Amino acid sequence: MQIALVTGGTKGIGLSVVRRLVASGATVVTCSRTKESWQHALQQYPELDKVLHKTVDMTVQSDVDELFYFIQQTFSKLTIAVNNASPAIASLGKFRDLPFSKATQTLNSDFLAHAYSLQHELKLMEKGSVIINVSSVNGLRPTPNAAMYSAAKHALEGMTRTLALESVAEGIRVNAVAPGVTWSPRWQERVEAEPELKVQVEQEVPMGRFASCEEIADAIEFLISDKAKYITGHTLVVDGGLSLA
Repeated sequence: MQIALVTGGTKGIGLSVVRRLVASGATVVTCSRTKESWQHALQQYPELDKVLHKTVDMTVQSDVDELFYFIQQTFSKLTIAVNNASPAIASLGKFRDLPFSKATQTLNSDFLAHAYSLQHELKLMEKGSVIINVSSVNGLRPTPNAAMYSAAKHALEGMTRTLALESVAEGIRVNAVAPGVTWSPRWQERVEAEPELKVQVEQEVPMGRFASCEEIADAIEFLISDKAKYITGHTLVVDGGLSLA
């Protein structure tokens, strides 16, 4: 039986991945900072009623400890982990003018929270298990006005490759997916505030559009599957050519 954890699984990419895993027959645990976001997801997709949801702030170590204690006590193992949780970026703007508390907030939410989860995940995994870290094209290229977010994602890229080597002898694969601009609730909120933003962003993407959350889930589903069983330490870029421009 596949036991899967998807962090941040109540909306956007995470929700798409949860739906795929449920459809595949996996037992799925997910989490979010509020119960309300999961209730909203259930209203949209009643078939997810067997998913086990926990209210967790991934930047609070005691919350994370409780999440993995629950998984250990309930299932004693974990076979799939998708580290996806990522709140709105707190540290936008020129780095020299950034309150350092905002920089620290981004580092905590977009790197250290994942690193702490990875420690827990690896301790629950055995041969044949898979970890997918949701990175970003911003972890592969410089990102003006989002320096700390870019730094955090670069760190996650390095962690992915290093853990892939550390874990390969145990039969655990560790990979990443790097989405480009993806049409998610976060982007929808931004475009509602700045209607011209969508067209501006699409003009920067060689394929001329945002990715859908389902397209990112396609990449994650592939890397989880046996079709990718000889792939580890790899980042699959899904960005419509954005990182090439």
